[in-house]
Amino acid sequence: MTASHHTAAEIARLAAALGRPAADLEFLAALPPSALRTFREQISDRISAREARRMQKTAAAAALVPPRLAAKITEAAFGPVLAAAIAGSVDPARAVAIASALSPIFLADVAVTLDPRRAAEVIAEIPDRMAADVARELLGRRDYLTMGRLAASVPDDVLRVALPHAADIDLLHVGYHLDDPAAADRLLSLITDRVPGLIQATNAQGHWPEAIALLDTLGPTERSRLADEVAAEDTEILDGLLTTVTTLDAWDTLLPVAAGMKPEGLRRLAARPSMQDPAVLTTIADLALTHDLWLDLLPLAEHLTATQLRTVAARISTEPDDVLTTLIEQARNHWETLFPVALALEPDARRRFASLPVVHRSDTLTTAVTTAATHDLWAEALPLLGILPDATHDTLATAIADLSDDNFIAAIAAAPAADCTTTLVRIALRQDATARSRSLALLDESGDVEALVATFTPTDSSVWEAVVDIRSELPDRLRHLLAVQAKRCEQNEFADLLSDGR
Repeated sequence: MTASHHTAAEIARLAAALGRPAADLEFLAALPPSALRTFREQISDRISAREARRMQKTAAAAALVPPRLAAKITEAAFGPVLAAAIAGSVDPARAVAIASALSPIFLADVAVTLDPRRAAEVIAEIPDRMAADVARELLGRRDYLTMGRLAASVPDDVLRVALPHAADIDLLHVGYHLDDPAAADRLLSLITDRVPGLIQATNAQGHWPEAIALLDTLGPTERSRLADEVAAEDTEILDGLLTTVTTLDAWDTLLPVAAGMKPEGLRRLAARPSMQDPAVLTTIADLALTHDLWLDLLPLAEHLTATQLRTVAARISTEPDDVLTTLIEQARNHWETLFPVALALEPDARRRFASLPVVHRSDTLTTAVTTAATHDLWAEALPLLGILPDATHDTLATAIADLSDDNFIAAIAAAPAADCTTTLVRIALRQDATARSRSLALLDESGDVEALVATFTPTDSSVWEAVVDIRSELPDRLRHLLAVQAKRCEQNEFADLLSDGR
């Protein structure tokens, strides 16, 4: 969507350079904006080269008369097109002196065909008053094409004088028509205090398509800052943006913005009604998967509800194993988001996820455990333990051994609700003697030990055998609780051995 808007803007600039209606050039709409811009500059260069000798003679003649007389001759005989053509051939100081005697209306006419590349030195010398007068005239004409072409070239000081004469909505149109899209960041930095007004005017006058196209030209920092400003506005404005993005299928522009937005802005974005629509969420997920925007989706996914995540996860689960492997590798430092997404998968898809070799790698498992501890995501991480193969338990045992006491206790406390007490105990028993002794002591001292042991109900006798094998290492209270629990599970032989303690 944004590419077509950028192309339309370039066609308008090319039409102005050729003196033709933009409608006559619609056949060029399939070309990329960069190609159209290059073509326009080539036309300008060709015309300038053809007329170079005549312009040099005219400029030399202008240098022979006083500036005021030269101004009268320029306005009466040369006209704005020729004046624009020779502007770059006249000494900058003299050009400014002549321009100072010209009317703002005539100067605005000159600006329409002025090539900023050839008049850069003259533009840099323009007095503040003259810049303001010309800007006021061009804005009055709503000649945003010319304003956008000049705004990309004039110095910051000139823009600071000219832009106050623009209404909030004018600023949007000037930004949209910037001759050099790379100048959008600079323009936005000069109107920081007016951004809220620009956003409100955009929504009130229904110009979100232009705003989205402008958003696409901004660098990551300014783009995310602008998105945060939109998210901080009334929900009506945020809904206006989202409705337009959905209608125009412009998620390819908006989704990358999420990567740099602040959490509060992302929360407000995720909570809007349009973001509850499964069709919208599926479109977003599909775009992320097919346009290499997976890492841009993850910051937004952190703020989705369980219901929203199930829709996203359902789309992800349709990808083959090799694609899922690539996604996990790309997001290996984003387990705080991967955990909720994996948990949102349907059971079969979750088991397929857990069976992928990339998940079993020691670096993946260690990072996952560290992330769960750092972000207190045990409730999301522990349910995955039960579907990981036994071959991963040694790596997990080492990772758990490296946890702080507080993080280990937090994992223990979350185990019953995650229905993974048995698996967690099995993993803990795989630790070396020193780490195991620490884990058992922490478990014994935990205020939740009785509730935890009550959920320890393995039907596999090998698990009870493993517990019995280290019964001499068990603190007395923990050993007694396990003996009682073994009795409840009708594991009488193991209950007797635990009670004996030898």
